[in-house]
Amino acid sequence: MQSEHYVIIGNGPAANSAADILRKGDPDARITLISDEFFPYYHRHLLRHYILGKKSKEDLIVRPISYYRENRIRLRLGQKVVRIDLQTRTVFLAHMEKVHYTRLLICLGGKPRIPEIHYVYSEYFTAIKTIDDAEAFREQLPGIRSMVIVGGDLISVKMAASFLETGMNVRFLIDEDAFWPLKLDDDQRRDFTERLSARGAEVISGDVLAGVEPETEGGFRVRTRNGLSLSCDRIGAFFGLIPDVDFLVGSGLDIDRGILVNEYLQTQFEGVYAAGDCAQVYNPDLKNYWVSIGWDNALHLGQIAAHNILGSDKTADLPPLNLLNSDGVKVQTAWWRDL
Repeated sequence: MQSEHYVIIGNGPAANSAADILRKGDPDARITLISDEFFPYYHRHLLRHYILGKKSKEDLIVRPISYYRENRIRLRLGQKVVRIDLQTRTVFLAHMEKVHYTRLLICLGGKPRIPEIHYVYSEYFTAIKTIDDAEAFREQLPGIRSMVIVGGDLISVKMAASFLETGMNVRFLIDEDAFWPLKLDDDQRRDFTERLSARGAEVISGDVLAGVEPETEGGFRVRTRNGLSLSCDRIGAFFGLIPDVDFLVGSGLDIDRGILVNEYLQTQFEGVYAAGDCAQVYNPDLKNYWVSIGWDNALHLGQIAAHNILGSDKTADLPPLNLLNSDGVKVQTAWWRDL
């Protein structure tokens, strides 16, 4: 009997927690992790400390490369998946290599979300999601004296606090889509404003981005609907993350805001699962789908998916009271606690 080949697309908490469970549950199987980043599994929430020079690259790493060798997990970094053939169970890489699997787990993270209305300005935006983004910003940091943050998400709160530590002038422009896909109520918005204002940021609420123009001497001028004109060195775009699943369109997988999976994290294809930020999970009690974001949730879903790949029937149940609702999207998340 041919041994299993578990292929996991991704190298974050969901992917790695799943690989651990699969190795323990099936000692003889082949396990392959494929990541389009060249850097090993790392703590993304520490990127802001790396930018400020408080952490080194080595400090960010969750586990060394040797871990994968010792546990016979093949780690393929810098390999971008461009297509999946679900009929032949084949993953196609950017350099035309084919990887065949018996069971597939998709643990893609998110990519920075830019609302369509702002696409025209996207070339002027700075987003910080990966180690490469952080490294580029770190090199530019000495020349950045002022920053306008537009949009808003949970990451932007911590980033803004870090930028303020450098003495940078930070103005935070919150629009109606702030913290997408979460919907801030008045109390949360007030709490957010008070916390950032206490740190020294200027929080502009009830206004929206209306235009961006590069200035001849460098930097940018941000115009708002209410007539503000804000000069800055950088524009930080933090509109939340969306599942990075564009290459899966046309694959046959059901995709909405993420990959639609049942409560067992299985897609409509046998042996194909999704977990982490890219999964949109059906909850029978809610009779609706919800999206999970955050490190701990990704770890949990990766473990659930792996157990089910091995033959269990574990459900991804999460307490409904911890779910926030925005435009029909159920979101499991933790609110900021340490501003």
